[in-house]
Amino acid sequence: MYQNKVFRELMDQFISGEISPEGKAKLLGMLDNPKYSEELNVILRENYDSVEIPSIGSEATEKFIKELRVKINTSSKIKESSVFGLFNWRKIAVAASILVTVGIGTLVLFQKNGQSSIEVASKDSDDKEPGKTGAILTLSNGSKIVLDSVGNGLLTNQNNTAVSKKNGGVVYTAGSDAQIVYNTMTTPRARQYNLELSDGTKVWLNASSSITFPTAFAANERKVILTGEAYFEVAKDKTRPFRVAVNDMQVNVLGTHFNVNAYNDEDVVNTTLLEGSVLLTEKGKKVLLKPGQQAEKQKSGAIVVKDNVNLEEVMGWKNGVFYFENASIQTVLRQVSRWYDVDVVFEKGVPTRTFEGEIQRNLQLSQVLKILEKNKVRFKIEGKILRVMP
Repeated sequence: MYQNKVFRELMDQFISGEISPEGKAKLLGMLDNPKYSEELNVILRENYDSVEIPSIGSEATEKFIKELRVKINTSSKIKESSVFGLFNWRKIAVAASILVTVGIGTLVLFQKNGQSSIEVASKDSDDKEPGKTGAILTLSNGSKIVLDSVGNGLLTNQNNTAVSKKNGGVVYTAGSDAQIVYNTMTTPRARQYNLELSDGTKVWLNASSSITFPTAFAANERKVILTGEAYFEVAKDKTRPFRVAVNDMQVNVLGTHFNVNAYNDEDVVNTTLLEGSVLLTEKGKKVLLKPGQQAEKQKSGAIVVKDNVNLEEVMGWKNGVFYFENASIQTVLRQVSRWYDVDVVFEKGVPTRTFEGEIQRNLQLSQVLKILEKNKVRFKIEGKILRVMP
């Protein structure tokens, strides 16, 4: 216990720039000792909880880690550099925490060697980049617009509804005499996108998903069709209920924030309410949700309501992280498959494991796997195949 206190004091001294040469030498030795990993984990999480994650790429993170070790070795004062100057103590904790596997008790930030059992089949280029912003918009006449590369501005005008790209998303603006036609936005694997419907409702679409919607809404209702996963912030309009059709289920709202996960390869359809209220109807059954509740529609047709669900886990994809809470390896790798556009193959003998914690979604695939493998599984990347081995 006393040594943990010493470790914490040395970390504080290093960050403040007041650490002595003797203190630096002692801290380096402690960082390389696994017995202090839990204390460092605690320090990182304490600071992480009260700060917004900075938007930095994986290359900047790797450079930051190298600079951190160099600075402990060579300097008694912290001097700003191209990467290090981006962080204060709390932001350092956030940058570091992406490399900590929470709940497994394994710290990977300060390893002496960067060795990993991740195998990349042929060359570095076989590693996978993380997903990015992009989608395909199919217009009412069947023509398609690839949104990955088009610039801001007017994309098209359909029956007096303007379709524009603004600030990385698509916005629909209906004129007074706009006629109703239908469009579909589709995100392939490794893509996600957002759009604003003609009533002002905002939709964020996760990877491998699609939404079909009218360019202008009717006078008595607003209805869209969803596959995959999306988060909605519905514009309030008491005269026109907003409805999301998901397979045989319908989500009815007036104005609310909610997330629907309806992937075909998942065992259940989850509807999670963050704000407002929604009414789910399915073959005569009705379920009313309150904020913080989640309706789990099972393949049997039964709907189970869960209270006080972990909203961070539900909204992780939209907030730029994989967030796992007691998640099976199959659940984890289905998310990985969609975001990195790989097909997962399980070899015989892969143990049953559960995962907890979070990993940023802007990392290379090999970096994500390096964290996951701390739970006694191994991976091999072969082109678009990801092999899971015991």
